[in-house]
Amino acid sequence: MSESEPAAFEVRLRSKRVQRELDSLLKADYQRVIARLRGLAHDLRPQGCEKLSDDIYRIRVGDIRIIYLIDEENKRIDVGRIRRRTERTYREIEDLFR
Repeated sequence: MSESEPAAFEVRLRSKRVQRELDSLLKADYQRVIARLRGLAHDLRPQGCEKLSDDIYRIRVGDIRIIYLIDEENKRIDVGRIRRRTERTYREIEDLFR
């Protein structure tokens, strides 16, 4: 599947906080994360993704974690967190998507 084909799913950042998390990344990390986010539009559950609960998943980009919710009914992926792996990364993930 090529990048020029229309995306099967819309990928969107859930909040301004997630946008700030993305913007705060180093340039190389930013580009790698953007590439993975674009890939999610075509492959909802790429190799290496991990199901955290119900429809909430995470993918790794080096030591950065992208936590997202798959909304199949609306054909949308909501990104709730983009962070470097720490003890706080996975706290209260259920509340991210309420």
